[in-house]
Amino acid sequence: MKTLLIASALLLAVPVAALAQDAPPPPPPGGGMGQGGPGGQGPRMTPEERFAQMDANKDGFIAKDEYKGRRPEMFDEMDANKDAKLTKDEMVAFAKARMGQGGGQRGQGGQRGQGGEQPKTN
Repeated sequence: MKTLLIASALLLAVPVAALAQDAPPPPPPGGGMGQGGPGGQGPRMTPEERFAQMDANKDGFIAKDEYKGRRPEMFDEMDANKDAKLTKDEMVAFAKARMGQGGGQRGQGGQRGQGGEQPKTN
């Protein structure tokens, strides 16, 4: 009888442990850059959406104290006219320039084949 109870408990524990591992990872501290990127879920925010989120007082500018990016030094790179505040146009232009340098979103990847032999490399 004890053996039956132990076996039943083990059979129930295996699926429960497997389900616990399927939980998505927690979001990064400090907000991160949206849902995309390596390991992310869904598309990244557009520069316009990111600007609207960061413009805390909704005055149409992002001051240094409002900027909550992953890299604080990036504020100065985006501030094209060096007036210590970002406009939506500056943020969009910076994002477009970075996409042209290979800093844009990654593709979805291709679908894997259904079995068969691995291609031979010489």
